Amino acid sequence: MTTRTMYEAPEKAVTRIRVLIGEDDDTARRGDKQLVAWSDCRYYCPDEATVQRCVDAIRESDERLRARPEEMMLWDWQSTYFQADPDNAHGGGTIILGVAWYDEEFYAERKVAWFGRMHRHVYAQIGIPLENVEVTHWRLDPDDGTV
Repeated sequence: MTTRTMYEAPEKAVTRIRVLIGEDDDTARRGDKQLVAWSDCRYYCPDEATVQRCVDAIRESDERLRARPEEMMLWDWQSTYFQADPDNAHGGGTIILGVAWYDEEFYAERKVAWFGRMHRHVYAQIGIPLENVEVTHWRLDPDDGTV
């Protein structure tokens, strides 16, 4: 049996590095909008260059979104993280980000956008195979505010 101090990371610890700040880490950005749903999006990137293209594409999308007038913001990006794959010698790993949804009808219409033609084209440009994209949706319970 191995003895550890409470400050020592466990063997095979996972490290996530925040690469972009989103609405969940910027209270002014969310303002008074109320979350109705949340999507957990994960993109496995096979190498470091793909990781960089993915982060750049999310940053550019975020900048376009933030340039829109406040009343048009029915959704927003949450913070984006990179989780390196320790078994990937090429610097690959998983990009993890959330999508905050503020409008029930818009969420219902757009929650499958990640699989649409435009997004598939973007994934191909970045170099992420569709089988390396995973999206999980969570609905907020209006009775108690939990996901």
